Amino acid sequence: MQGLAPGKIILSGEHSVVYGAPAIATAIQLYSHIHYTPVKGSELIAEFIGIKVHSNHPIAKLSPLVSFLDRQFQKFIDGSIKVESILNSPVQLVLYVLASQLPTKSLSAHFNGDSELPIGAGMGSSASMIAAAVVLVEAIKKTSSSSEQRYQLVKHCERLQHGKGSLIDAATVILGGVVQVQQLSVKQLPLKLNQHWYWLFTGTPQCSTGECVSYVAQQHRSDTQLWDEFAAVTEQMTAQLTNNADPSEAIVANQTLLEHIGVVSERTKGIIQQLKARGAVAKVAGAGAYIGDSSGLLLVYAENISPEQLFAGYNMKWGVLKQDLKGARIIV
Repeated sequence: MQGLAPGKIILSGEHSVVYGAPAIATAIQLYSHIHYTPVKGSELIAEFIGIKVHSNHPIAKLSPLVSFLDRQFQKFIDGSIKVESILNSPVQLVLYVLASQLPTKSLSAHFNGDSELPIGAGMGSSASMIAAAVVLVEAIKKTSSSSEQRYQLVKHCERLQHGKGSLIDAATVILGGVVQVQQLSVKQLPLKLNQHWYWLFTGTPQCSTGECVSYVAQQHRSDTQLWDEFAAVTEQMTAQLTNNADPSEAIVANQTLLEHIGVVSERTKGIIQQLKARGAVAKVAGAGAYIGDSSGLLLVYAENISPEQLFAGYNMKWGVLKQDLKGARIIV
């Protein structure tokens, strides 16, 4: 059997969710998956193609690994290590989920995972892989948790990757479809995107999501009018999607606010202007970056041009935005 979980794209409210304003995201048809095959012996075999990992882990050392990573996270909270020092390897994130949630007898297995999601693109690759592991654990144990319990567990585990788990990432990859998060409230919205949406990856930002959020907080934390404007744009986007109307106005307004807070590079602004000249509108669809040339993922909307024409000449990953409406699930 295998656990399967989609990635996600933030549609609006990237930074404002930190200040209690709403944010909306959609799950997408790019997936992370983990296959489970029981084996004899006392080792867990971890094979993850995308990060080129094939390793064997004595089961007796997995429980101490969980405790070690919890201590590493506390050191990060105390300020004695940086967030990138919590994990020694990306595979430890999945091992943490499996070892903390599965009984010892079920850990003698081959876990074979991969992901279609670009790493560092702001598409929820870590949340997606954790979600695939979470639903797989339930299937192995033959138990069932509520959706809220699942996305809270994803959020808890993801803290090891980013220092703070993202509720909107966790909820979106677990639930599927369009999800709205405001403060601690999660709500699914019955919204479907048409065929005119695309994504373009400008490159991995040179600063992490957490670093970018901290930078914005230092510069704009007390600007309540700014966060009210972000909230208004998210509400505008939701209304336009609800009415199946052209969302261009909301996209442009959101991008203007992101440029104002300083998370869009000059190179990215140039790309957005080039896309505009080709008949599209675009915005940064994640935290962005306050240093470097890359701003992560762009959300692009274009009605009257083919994607091949729209992205001609760009040596960057792009794709048609196709929604996933099911969320994390098991495939037998």
